[in-house]
Amino acid sequence: MESENSKTIMHIDVNSAFLSFQAAYEKQLGVKRDLRNIPSVIGGNQNTRHGIVLAKSQLAKKAGIKTGESIVEARMKCSDLVIVPPNYNLYIKSSRALRKLLKEYSPFIEVFSVDECFLDYTKMDKHFGNPLKAAYKIRDRIFKELGFTVNIGISTNKLLAKQAGEL
Repeated sequence: MESENSKTIMHIDVNSAFLSFQAAYEKQLGVKRDLRNIPSVIGGNQNTRHGIVLAKSQLAKKAGIKTGESIVEARMKCSDLVIVPPNYNLYIKSSRALRKLLKEYSPFIEVFSVDECFLDYTKMDKHFGNPLKAAYKIRDRIFKELGFTVNIGISTNKLLAKQAGEL
């Protein structure tokens, strides 16, 4: 049984955030490709071949590409790699849109980074259902309305909620 002082914390983490934000943006523009479904990375500059990998698709990961490695090294591992330069203004805008949606479920949002935040869901179940049901609804709305996927972990504190989201 839950104690009266027990908290319910959700940790929301955007999957491969920079790549996901870019893919969702391109979809809004009508671009046919989906960066999440091809070997692609966010980082550096394709023309000058400078910079590092900031985010990668699952297919790029399968090709052995690692976050933080140089664009030159990444290109050597995957010749058909699509490289998209970072768009930090887009990431900030996408992060704000995410927080705006989350505030519909709780006024208590703590930003951890551009792609992660904590939502205090304590005593909100009377409005939106049990935490698990609410987490599924939040996840589905984020995908439907914002175009990217998230992991959501739920626990009684931030550390455990973050760990739960990584399972």
